[in-house]
Amino acid sequence: MNQRCFNYYHNNLVTERPAAEIRIFGLGEHFKHAYSQLRATLRSERLSLAKEQMVAQIGAGLMGLLTLALALGWMAWRALQGLFNLGDLAMFWAAMNQGQQLMRNQLTGVSDIYRNLLFLEDLFAFLDLKPLLVDPAEPVSLTPGLAHGIQIENVTFSYPDSDKMALEGFNLAIPAGQIVAIVGENGAGKSTMLKLLCRFYDPQQRRIAWDGVDLRDLTQTALRQRITVLFQQPYPYHNSAADNIRFGDMVNQPTQAQIKAAALAGGAHETIDKLPNGYETILGKWFGYTELSVGEWQRVALARAFVRKADLVILDEPTSAMDSWAENAWMGRFQDLVTGRTALIITHRFTTAMQADIIHVMVGGRIIESGSHTELVALGGRYAQSWEAQMRETGRQNKDDKIGVLV
Repeated sequence: MNQRCFNYYHNNLVTERPAAEIRIFGLGEHFKHAYSQLRATLRSERLSLAKEQMVAQIGAGLMGLLTLALALGWMAWRALQGLFNLGDLAMFWAAMNQGQQLMRNQLTGVSDIYRNLLFLEDLFAFLDLKPLLVDPAEPVSLTPGLAHGIQIENVTFSYPDSDKMALEGFNLAIPAGQIVAIVGENGAGKSTMLKLLCRFYDPQQRRIAWDGVDLRDLTQTALRQRITVLFQQPYPYHNSAADNIRFGDMVNQPTQAQIKAAALAGGAHETIDKLPNGYETILGKWFGYTELSVGEWQRVALARAFVRKADLVILDEPTSAMDSWAENAWMGRFQDLVTGRTALIITHRFTTAMQADIIHVMVGGRIIESGSHTELVALGGRYAQSWEAQMRETGRQNKDDKIGVLV
């Protein structure tokens, strides 16, 4: 079990999928501490076992070498006495073979040590890597809340080792206290914009400002504690249901009542309440026996996002795993949940986007249309065409569902 826990913590710390959540929710220290403690325990056990094995191997090797030396000495004495016969020669040959095997084992051990040293060189090279994002020497301290809004000002960005521009001359205003929706096709740059807002990367040109302050003038921790995010592919933590939600705000350590309130907000309470041990049920199959569906994991992740009382709420495809009834019920709660806060919704669903105060249509790394749902439909542009196509598709699906029920 200790080894399995060790592998789990290692997976959380070094693999790509949980990396965004680990950073935004500040979970790195939590998992590093758990990993270090367990590593120390396992190291102690392994060193103890290795010492016992080494003593046994060294003892066996020394005994073999001593036996070989005695045999050679005896054979030399016998040869000097002229008493060397065919049987003695056979024994001498066997002893020589045994000695060669012992020497071969010793040389193999030296070779293994050399090979491990080469791996250590790679390790130290990795440990010497410097982070691309650094905190300012004299960071700006912001007043609590988001007073005016966030401004993305003519930002240009491309990913490391890529010649393709993910965003070029990109502008976007997120007014404080409003719900802003971003809609667009895959590859339009929506997820890239999210990563820049969370400062997983810095733009190559211009800036992103929080109440007029460049994000690069804030510490990464201070910025991320003001933001909560539901990512498009939320990470399933193989911990208790309560811990899955608590991880959203490890700084303030939410109470059980706050965890339940967040579960209700995210639509996860009903699922958790039916689990064998309620909120103490271990989720996933690494350490427990309870696996959730994709939609249920998403609701737990929504609860994790809502347990943090952040100034900016970012939801990336929050209803992608919900049916239309669950989506309508959740959007009704969402309006109340973000009252007094600023929200950014990234979605393909126009039924979700139409709840926003303002909708931006994003194509090829640029905003091409902006307005309310009613204004964009009346405009007759890209949004209106996509809206009509989505409604026709929804109508066909509903018709098929009704036929299926009748049959």
